[in-house]
Amino acid sequence: MHPHLKRALGLYATTAIVIGSVVGSGIFSSPSQMSRDLPSAPLLLGVWALTGVLTLFGALTQCELTGQMPRTGGLYEYFREVYGEGLGFLYGWANLMIAGSGAIAAISFFFAQYSENFIQLPHFTRLLQMLGVSENTPWNIPFLGSIFPYQVLGRKLVASGLVVFLTVLNIRGVKLGGTLQSISTTAKMVAILAIVLVAFLAGSHVGSTANWGHATAAGSTLSGWSLVGAFVLAMSGAFWSYDGWGNVAYIAGEVREPQRTIPRAIITGTLTFIALYIIVNLAYLYILSVEGVANAPDDRVASQMIFTVVGAGGAGIIAALMMLSAFDTTNSTVLTNARVYYAMAHDGLFYRPSAQIHSKFQTPYVALLVQGAWSLVLLLTGSFDLITSMYVFVNWVLYDLMAIAVFVLRKRQPNFERPFSVPGYPWIPAIFVVFASTYVLITLVTDIQAYNAGTQPLIRSVTGLMLVLLGLPFYFYWRSKRKRKIQAVE
Repeated sequence: MHPHLKRALGLYATTAIVIGSVVGSGIFSSPSQMSRDLPSAPLLLGVWALTGVLTLFGALTQCELTGQMPRTGGLYEYFREVYGEGLGFLYGWANLMIAGSGAIAAISFFFAQYSENFIQLPHFTRLLQMLGVSENTPWNIPFLGSIFPYQVLGRKLVASGLVVFLTVLNIRGVKLGGTLQSISTTAKMVAILAIVLVAFLAGSHVGSTANWGHATAAGSTLSGWSLVGAFVLAMSGAFWSYDGWGNVAYIAGEVREPQRTIPRAIITGTLTFIALYIIVNLAYLYILSVEGVANAPDDRVASQMIFTVVGAGGAGIIAALMMLSAFDTTNSTVLTNARVYYAMAHDGLFYRPSAQIHSKFQTPYVALLVQGAWSLVLLLTGSFDLITSMYVFVNWVLYDLMAIAVFVLRKRQPNFERPFSVPGYPWIPAIFVVFASTYVLITLVTDIQAYNAGTQPLIRSVTGLMLVLLGLPFYFYWRSKRKRKIQAVE
């Protein structure tokens, strides 16, 4: 008897994965850059509300696809079914090269960064001198830019240890990973709400509700295309913080009653983190004002807020929360994304051993190991900074295609049973498609303008698409290999 994936996840664990995949490092750092891009508190709150609504529209749209195709692999399976296996493969490739592995590397690095509040990490300066390099010696990548693999090696080793630990833990069982997810997500939510409560109750001597309506002089003069550009830039930060809501669909094959459980988990989780994000941003602005958020040291907005309220004594509390949050999100990302490569390998479109299921633990252990290995490469070379700068644009191209897929399937299979139908069809998915297409176009134009102005070294959006298209030779290789194997059997 061949081992198979085990349906071990219930509603609570599945909802925890949705929340844990989203509420990571972004909400604690993105507001600072967003406030510099759009220095107006009411407009910033509008950005968080608008991006939250659009995220909900996208989540509702994906729920229809998940109910219709509750298979392990998520968007890879949807794209393969609707657009053909070539585009399905490119989605999975983008997930490996940019989205999933890049997120694992970036968030685990965030964990290690905050661990320095408790332990002093080595920089290996003497070892680097013996090798004839320094921390700031770059590796130059043609057409992409420079990476700095020798910087903060101590942090990278701690982050690598976290990736290895969570990879091994998730190999040992999806139920174990799901249980850890439930515990860590619950603890994280309680801790965030407690800090917000401290801000509003203990910070009344420094905070003001008037801050919610305040804009800087620069913010007050924004108009026309400059306002549109600033709004879109701020939205990029919010979308980075909101991203990950669809990851739970990757593990549909390991969820009990997935056609009911996953839509309920996605909707419940999405509404939860939208409300949480707006409350957290209200707390930031209440205590710090838009200027204080924009000028938070190293973009550590939450740390600056608590420091303003309770002094230096709160630094350790915030650092512990940051580490818990990063741990939780890294675990959910490790758990979910490996299932995409498992599904691809199962179809003969990836490294074939990745389709293997562990005989004892019933997990896609080779896919988890491949994902872990590539995440470590991105982490140790420092290339995840470059990769994640392309992340939001590529993801929104894929989200756009996901929403369009609902219309394609409705036309192609009008009588097909749909356990979950997106409410407000066709308006909700149509609004999402129009927005996603507009957002992608504006981002592309903004990137080109920034490149021409010399404010960024490459056109990030185009470079991200090129990295995705680099997967085509691998697709043709694996497809040809599969074809030869089928012919040999015949």
